[in-house]
Amino acid sequence: MTTTSTQPLHTLPILDLDHPGAHDIEYRKRREQITKAAITFHAEEKSTPSFVHYTKEEHQVWQHVYNKLKPLHDKHACSLYKQGRILLNLPQDHIPQLADLSQQLQQLSNFQLQPIHGLVDARIFLSKLAGNTMLCTQYIRHSSKPEFTPEPDIIHEVLGHVPLFTNKQLNHISQVIGNAAITATEPQLLSLTRLYWYTIEYGLILEHNKIKALGAGLLGGLHDLQNAFSGSAIIKPFNIQEIIATDFNYSFAQPHFFVIPSLDVLEKETEELIESFSKK
Repeated sequence: MTTTSTQPLHTLPILDLDHPGAHDIEYRKRREQITKAAITFHAEEKSTPSFVHYTKEEHQVWQHVYNKLKPLHDKHACSLYKQGRILLNLPQDHIPQLADLSQQLQQLSNFQLQPIHGLVDARIFLSKLAGNTMLCTQYIRHSSKPEFTPEPDIIHEVLGHVPLFTNKQLNHISQVIGNAAITATEPQLLSLTRLYWYTIEYGLILEHNKIKALGAGLLGGLHDLQNAFSGSAIIKPFNIQEIIATDFNYSFAQPHFFVIPSLDVLEKETEELIESFSKK
């Protein structure tokens, strides 16, 4: 199955925000170098993401965040994430290549990764999931704030999302959302975006009567993961109508989270929401 979206891959101006690397000329040049390869990938319809020669400093940023996240994952991550991390054998001492990870995922779950040059429009991002494909950035956050990023980077993509893509049921849920996003009206697209955000990006899940982290934003984000289990975060039961009515901001720490009873419930409720679109 392939996406029918033909929209250009416009990116949002994250570096114009209060970004740690916004005023670092060398960092911006490095970002431009890496993102040009992603632009070329799509322009030339390549099949394999380009190899990125990461610097020693970039590998050190990866190592720092990995070492901080690993004990939190061991304690708070859901079992399907832990299983995926083991299957992929993610390295602790260096940034893995997107092409290698994509090849592994294709063998494990028929999923693939494609490079992207920045944060993209929600319809474009979600529509790609219809074809079992995720758009991933290859650059890494600024070294001055290794534990924070206001946007997706290679740490968020790989330590957050990628292990989850080894699970075929979660991939199916993503695919269902992606298919709906292709033809959704703007209000429907907003509902799908919020659903994705509060589940696959920042969802919690009940596992053996214990709350565990499911969302990639949590699993790849040190501060949000700590906050979610700090005892001070607002934890709400899963309610899809409340979720699609609740806005979010990707640039700040998340103030509240929803607990999904199970993937079966998430799958059923997602399909029922999308079925309701055709009745309006």
